[in-house]
Amino acid sequence: MVKINHNESSSYQAQMNRKKMAERNPEETSQKSENKKKAVQDKMDQQKTVDKVTYDKPKHVRDEKAIEKLWEQSQAAHQQLKDIVRQLLERQGVSTEQLDNMEGLKIDETARAELEEMLGPEGELGIEQVSDRIVDFAIAVSGGDISKAEILRDAIIKGFNAAEEALGGLPDISQKTYDRVMEKFDDWVNGTEKTNE
Repeated sequence: MVKINHNESSSYQAQMNRKKMAERNPEETSQKSENKKKAVQDKMDQQKTVDKVTYDKPKHVRDEKAIEKLWEQSQAAHQQLKDIVRQLLERQGVSTEQLDNMEGLKIDETARAELEEMLGPEGELGIEQVSDRIVDFAIAVSGGDISKAEILRDAIIKGFNAAEEALGGLPDISQKTYDRVMEKFDDWVNGTEKTNE
């Protein structure tokens, strides 16, 4: 005698009942089967849309054109300053070999006027121009990503500290430029910066 487990018997019984019902009403059974297939397919379609993963392009991209423009402006201002010093030295008959002993060097009126113009409010090395370039460069390098603000601020502070250490202190114009850089940087971070147009 074969011993049948109750669960196996129930399962067998359920299969037999389904088979008999299918034989009696084949249309109803096929309709239920189609509905079940459709429900499974709908569920799969929903999962596909929910599970779909996409990659968005980064929102913050370095502005290479702005970086290049700022670099060129900085180089032009630097070259202009070098030219003023070179011309000053030439007017006083000083050669590059004599630069080690610069005790007798005097700044003449032409050089003084050119330097005052460069360092003035509208000059390339004035507080506004330099602070604009520093902040614009930081924004361009970060791609405008404010989440990098503290890293950028630290880099700016380190740059000014390194210059101060190398020069044994910073002149008043550099201190004012630093203050203006920090103001403009805070304005950018807080979304209150003024655009230069």
